[in-house]
Amino acid sequence: MTPVRMKQMKAILKKTPLLPVINKYKQWELARQKNAVRSKLMDQYLPKDGIGAELGVLWGEFSKTLFHATRARELHLIDPWYFLDAHWPWHDGNNSTVDALCKILQTHKKEINEKRIFVHVQDDIKVLAGFPDGYFDWVYIDSSHAYQHTVDELQLLAKKVKPSGVICGDDWQPDSGHRHHGVYKAVNEFMVRYNYELIYANVGNLQWFIQKAR
Repeated sequence: MTPVRMKQMKAILKKTPLLPVINKYKQWELARQKNAVRSKLMDQYLPKDGIGAELGVLWGEFSKTLFHATRARELHLIDPWYFLDAHWPWHDGNNSTVDALCKILQTHKKEINEKRIFVHVQDDIKVLAGFPDGYFDWVYIDSSHAYQHTVDELQLLAKKVKPSGVICGDDWQPDSGHRHHGVYKAVNEFMVRYNYELIYANVGNLQWFIQKAR
């Protein structure tokens, strides 16, 4: 291709709306890859046929992975959705909390009717407090990513998760300068205080799993 022709092609591409499509595909592909990695980890480390919960659900894309990877007998999806705000300002695309909740209810209509998936529209601290002690086999945390909120969640989960159960989550950020470092800090403090041990953590995929020390 001649230099002149190359310039013409570049000019045409600049005028066409291909870039947003390409960027959207890249985002979708990255999300797919992350979900595939997390799916393998959930299959490897979480108990099967048990009772689990996801704290912080967003659009529920990962909820499907959790449900199928663990073959959950019960999965509790806990998020404030519209009680928090009408929109998530940090979320790309449609950031309506109401639309997200409606999609989840529609996607999991069958499992909800079968009482295998339960949707809780409320702050997770309030919801968790209502469960009996030792109720959960596992809980996945992907909520506010804030230090104090994570501390509060973990303190409750020390009672609500079975001694043989697993607590896990997203955003393992050892860098103290990272805005989500609070999760890492809270988890490490919790392990020392409640005699838990780290069974998996990875800075690359940001996933972490802890269990009561034996």
